[in-house]
Amino acid sequence: NICNEAAIVAGRKDLQYIRHAEFDAAMERVVAGLQQRRVVSEKEKRILAYHEAGHALMSYLVGNAPEKATIIARGTALGYVLHLPEEERYLETREELLDWMVMALSGRAAEQIVFGDVTTGAANDLQRVAEITHAMIHDYAMGSNQAPQATPADEMVSDLSRRIRDEEQRELAFEAHRAAWGLIDGHRTLLERFAQELLTNEVLERPEIDAIMEGAAGDDGRPVGEVRLAASIRRAETPPTA
Repeated sequence: NICNEAAIVAGRKDLQYIRHAEFDAAMERVVAGLQQRRVVSEKEKRILAYHEAGHALMSYLVGNAPEKATIIARGTALGYVLHLPEEERYLETREELLDWMVMALSGRAAEQIVFGDVTTGAANDLQRVAEITHAMIHDYAMGSNQAPQATPADEMVSDLSRRIRDEEQRELAFEAHRAAWGLIDGHRTLLERFAQELLTNEVLERPEIDAIMEGAAGDDGRPVGEVRLAASIRRAETPPTA
């Protein structure tokens, strides 16, 4: 699909060869959908900028630097942050799955911190978190009080077991949300820089993202390289949220 799309893009430009730029455009179309020019209010544009800024900042903080961040709509998304895998992966640890949830919830956390409220813009993020927590508990036995065994979908379980698994899923989501909130709040200055750049330019490519983060530190003065360890410590020390 990507090769076909790249060929179409090159054909539209009357090119004899398919260049890296055409493959990039094809990848973006396949992953995110067709570009849409939706008219949004200034208030919504500002919310979108902070939401995507939260995703971009968090991605960088947990070691998964994004290739692009934008508030230009594609497909059903009003904005998005694009990641490209650096290597082919077949296994993920519990900590890495938590990082994916932290990244997913960081846009919502940014909205809460900046505006004191949340919007419907995080619907896909919340669905992704639900899918990850379900897999962690039912397929990978990654709960804190869980026996090392998977739970087949058609297996009959007691109400108590079902309630315990539901609570384990909720706690994983809370754990990710606490980490997202703490890291976004602790790097508010960087969040503002990302958001203002998005409001001005609408699109940030990898070089612009790297420039924002170069030599960056959190609001407490610590280099961003120390953040991952800090996130793990925060998860271990913070009590559950009801």
